Amino acid sequence: MRQSSPPLSYVSRIIAAGVIGLVMISGLAPLSWAQTVAKPVDTEPLPITIEASEFLEWDQNNGRYVAKGNAYVQQGSSNIAANHIIANYETKGETRDITRLIATGAVTYVEGENTAKGDKLDYDLTSSLYVLTGKKASVVGPRGAMTATQSITYDTTNNDNRKVTAIGKAHYKNSDGRSIFGDKLIAYIGADGSLKTIDAYDNTKVKTTEGTTATADKLNYVASTSLANLHGNVEINDQRNILRGDRAEIDFDKEISRILSSPTGQRVTGILTP
Repeated sequence: MRQSSPPLSYVSRIIAAGVIGLVMISGLAPLSWAQTVAKPVDTEPLPITIEASEFLEWDQNNGRYVAKGNAYVQQGSSNIAANHIIANYETKGETRDITRLIATGAVTYVEGENTAKGDKLDYDLTSSLYVLTGKKASVVGPRGAMTATQSITYDTTNNDNRKVTAIGKAHYKNSDGRSIFGDKLIAYIGADGSLKTIDAYDNTKVKTTEGTTATADKLNYVASTSLANLHGNVEINDQRNILRGDRAEIDFDKEISRILSSPTGQRVTGILTP
């Protein structure tokens, strides 16, 4: 570890042009950055390390820490790297709990085995929710990856049923190779990172591991059954075979696709090549 600067309690502003500044903050409550397992109430707070190449600033009047220039914040197995990081904390009380963290410019946020990247990260710790924005926003974990061109919102209010909302040419790829696309994706993830369900809206597409693709206006995928239900202007393309209809069901495990007519009785069509 780099040599530590004087404790933050004795420093109101540190300027270290061209030199890494390092601050160890030991009096703060845990950041709990989307942690997988909730810590006991009586667990001692982990120290927070803050580094920057330009300056570190502590604004006691407004309850704010600022790190600029190759900024880096770490606590336990969680860390954030960005060009500029601002952390707001509660000024009342003895622990100065951090309530909000904003990182901008080439953001990389690591939480355990998960890595999030984007242009900006806005993390509201009071609501256990962060919003990642940028043309190449991504959240990658051992069980799957979500990407989008506008934003990804990660809500961990319910740790066992985390909600991930991706907007802008969104794409979710599961660790088994199955892919789901849409202008908007809403996924629910378990505490272990496994996908539970995912809903896709507008310009949706699903792709199986064997290469079968299907497009629709919207779709729903349930991981426990490996079934996808598609609705509206459905088209299934299996190599040279094409099926069209109003609804469809795809069984990912069995690689079985079923095209269904609409409730009004609209006929389904297919082009099959021997």
